[in-house]
Amino acid sequence: MVGSRVKALIISDSHRDQAILEQLTTKFAGQVDIMIHCGDSELPSDQVKNMGLISVRGNNDDDKIYPFEEVIEKDKVKFLVVHGHLDQVVSSLTPLMLKAQSIGANIVCYGHTHQLAVTVEKGILFINPGSITLPRGEYTSLGGTMAIVEVRPTEFIVDYYKRNGDSIPELHFEFSRK
Repeated sequence: MVGSRVKALIISDSHRDQAILEQLTTKFAGQVDIMIHCGDSELPSDQVKNMGLISVRGNNDDDKIYPFEEVIEKDKVKFLVVHGHLDQVVSSLTPLMLKAQSIGANIVCYGHTHQLAVTVEKGILFINPGSITLPRGEYTSLGGTMAIVEVRPTEFIVDYYKRNGDSIPELHFEFSRK
């Protein structure tokens, strides 16, 4: 188990909306340990990196510098970051589960569906922050979502936020890491 706490901001599918990325990374920069973008920013990789975001390549990203997946380790917490289009996330999390297990990931961050989702399977947190710009599904009326995950020694705490950075109290989740 992890002895320290790690907090991560997770954003996905911003589709050329540079202003929202600048706004949110500025707002949360001192409040989280890492900032992740799960692809489809449609911005040059250097712009996204300069905002402090670690990003992967989505199906709409033309910049070939983005990797298709990224493994990030912070204070003994291992994150696997993908967009999801190459991992069949629309139909199943099994390919991601197998990939996460093979590298010992604690958290899998993905996007692509534009719908927020969070679950724990076999001790691994799977999180889709939804699309910050073009949401779909049950929470479309929120106008876009992102998430902050706090990893504690015995639990994952997940909170979703609106585009303006306000938390969404009904989208607060706590999962045991046991």
